[in-house]
Amino acid sequence: MTSRTAHVIGVDIGTQSTKALLVQTDGTIVAQASQAYQVETPQPLWAQQWPEVWLDAVVVCIQGVMRLSGLAPNAIEALCVSSLYGGSGIPVDADGRALHPCLIWMDRRAQDEVEWVRRHIDVERLFDITGNGVDSYYGFTKMLWLRDKQPAVWERTKHFLPPNSYVNAQFTGQVAVDHSSAGNIGGVYDIVRRGWSDEALAMLGIPRAMMPERLVESSAPVGPLLPDWAERLGLPAGLPVMAGGVDA
Repeated sequence: MTSRTAHVIGVDIGTQSTKALLVQTDGTIVAQASQAYQVETPQPLWAQQWPEVWLDAVVVCIQGVMRLSGLAPNAIEALCVSSLYGGSGIPVDADGRALHPCLIWMDRRAQDEVEWVRRHIDVERLFDITGNGVDSYYGFTKMLWLRDKQPAVWERTKHFLPPNSYVNAQFTGQVAVDHSSAGNIGGVYDIVRRGWSDEALAMLGIPRAMMPERLVESSAPVGPLLPDWAERLGLPAGLPVMAGGVDA
C-alpha cells in the first residue's frame, strides 16, 4: 500500500500581484497562479488598497491552482496566506467590513503625525519597547492619520487587521494576527513580551481594543475553512487555515 501524497497551498499577497503555489509537502510545485492589480495613488505620497482587491485575487489564485492541478479538494491538507506589509492595516467595523482603504507600506501621507509623535512622545522609550523608530513608513503613524484626518472612520473602527489577517478572518470567521505582522506595525508591539504594548498604545492615544486580542505564531492555525468559502474555492470544508506572516 502506498501512502497518499500530501499537498498544501501557499498564497502571497503582494503590492502589485498575488501569487499562489500548490505544492507537495516535499516542496515539489504542482501548480501556480497569479493575479495582478494596481496600487491606488490618489495623491502624491499616497498609496492604498481596498482589501476586497486582495481577497478577490486570493480567490482567483486558489481556484486557479486547484483547476490546473486537477486534484480533488480532499487532496489539500492546509492553506496559508501571507502578505505585504499593510502599514496601517485595514480598519474594519464590528461586522468585519472594511471602512477605508489600507494605507500600505509605500504610503507617506502621515508626515504631520510623525512630527506630532516626535514633539509629544518619548521616542526613546517607544524605541525601547518596540524596537522601531518614528517614520511615516510605520503603520502606527498611518493609524494616527486615520484618527486625525478621518474621525468618522476612527469612531467606527473595531480592529485594524493586516492584509493576511483580513483574508483569514473572511475564510474562517475568526480574527487573529501573527506576531510578525504585529511587530511590523511599529510603535505598538512589545518585542520582549511579544504582545501589544499598553504603555506604547496609551502614549500614542490608540485604544488597546483596536488591536485584536488573539496573537499567534505564523505556523498556527487560525481556524477551519468555512463551508461557503470551501465550495467557492474548491477546497474541503474545515481545511486548516494557517496564520501566515508579513513579507518584510
